[in-house]
Amino acid sequence: MNAMTAEPLRVAFRRQVRERAVEHARSLAVAHGWEQVRMGEVAMAVGVSRPTLYKEFGDKQGLGEALVRAETDRFLVGVCAALDASTDVNQGIADAVAYTLDEAASSPLLHAVLTSTRGDAAGLLSLLTTRSAPLLEAASDVLDTWLRQRLPDHDADDIEECADVVVRLVVSHLVQSAAPRAQTATRLARAGMRMLRLPG
Repeated sequence: MNAMTAEPLRVAFRRQVRERAVEHARSLAVAHGWEQVRMGEVAMAVGVSRPTLYKEFGDKQGLGEALVRAETDRFLVGVCAALDASTDVNQGIADAVAYTLDEAASSPLLHAVLTSTRGDAAGLLSLLTTRSAPLLEAASDVLDTWLRQRLPDHDADDIEECADVVVRLVVSHLVQSAAPRAQTATRLARAGMRMLRLPG
């Protein structure tokens, strides 16, 4: 077997290991909480050695980051759909915020994330707070791109700032809700419109 043939097989194997490991870690986190997830148990379920799993993810924190990113990607597909369903900027932002809050309320994984031990340095909660840069950047990029398409003549810096602030406020409400979800969605959309100096 030549190197050109072996490389795609190796890549495919690694992708399969990652996908299966993330899915099993997700099931364990939902059932028992992230603090009870063990790399050895995940490796056994996937059918690889612990060293192989550590080589792929680095450590449990790396596995947690992959897990949260996979869940984030799933959310972002829905957020894009909510935004694209509306041509009205105010309604689009409100719909996207409402979708995110509703999905978070019904997501077993996000529930496990938000109720994980807050003092656990390796807890998934930190990925939504102190180490949430990848999540925030991805969500901000989605909203920023949509707003630029809907408001082509608007100031790019204002749009970027609006997207960043709205996303950070959404994540804040996910961690600690302060109002009913529908009311929160309306308020955050209104705040975004004010930042953009648009009526809403």
